[in-house]
Amino acid sequence: MSDIKVYLSDRFAQFLDTIGGDSPYDKDAALAMVFILMERKVFTRKQRKVLSLELIEQCLNNKSMFDNIIAQPSETTSSTYDYCYYPYTAKYLAKYGALNLSTLKYILTELDKELFAAQGSSSMNMSVHNIQGKAESAIVINDCIKLIQGYSNAKP
Repeated sequence: MSDIKVYLSDRFAQFLDTIGGDSPYDKDAALAMVFILMERKVFTRKQRKVLSLELIEQCLNNKSMFDNIIAQPSETTSSTYDYCYYPYTAKYLAKYGALNLSTLKYILTELDKELFAAQGSSSMNMSVHNIQGKAESAIVINDCIKLIQGYSNAKP
């Protein structure tokens, strides 16, 4: 599997160069293209899950963000990560069963509390507390929850 990982890592660099940027959105788009390619090269669901996690760690350099939504909810679970920058990556992990549904629901509840508390705040306060980013992250988390629930309802 290491040969395919090297191949996909090289494609990530190539796709990122093609996109012409280095922002989190650009990295997410390049990784999404790698995931599409991986679906043509890696045929088992388990291998895709393992390989996708390794690629995320290597390509995004943000392992703790995704470990946060893979693990069971705990006192270290954080709702402060900006998942809004990585919608394709998060949804891909949801599709292949790598994310923890309980953790996603916990984070969404925490984000909802923060967003509700911010209603009526000044634009300066909303900017300081990254309310727009939290709202967009809540959308990504909610989409992941729907994907997981949709797949679990489709299984016999």
